[in-house]
Amino acid sequence: MSEASTPVDITRVDAEGAQHVADAVAREEPLEIRIEGRPVAITMRTPGHDLELAAGFLFTEGVIDGPDDLTAMAHVDDPSTPEGNTVDTILA
Repeated sequence: MSEASTPVDITRVDAEGAQHVADAVAREEPLEIRIEGRPVAITMRTPGHDLELAAGFLFTEGVIDGPDDLTAMAHVDDPSTPEGNTVDTILA
């Protein structure tokens, strides 16, 4: 399983009866997007590709015109948010 999914035990029922099997469900967690340390937005997402998601969000919101407007992007540690759920950007 990837970090984007979580294993769960389910009961699958069909014409032949019920079976207990393992399955995977998509994970969803918040992602805080910051610009130069200032919180801008929190969005829900399946973990993975967070930097691309943050860049796309900033582009669609009109904050940036393209990748040249970004100097740096990185996950940051913040005790007030779960580990890996905050991305900070530095604009050009």
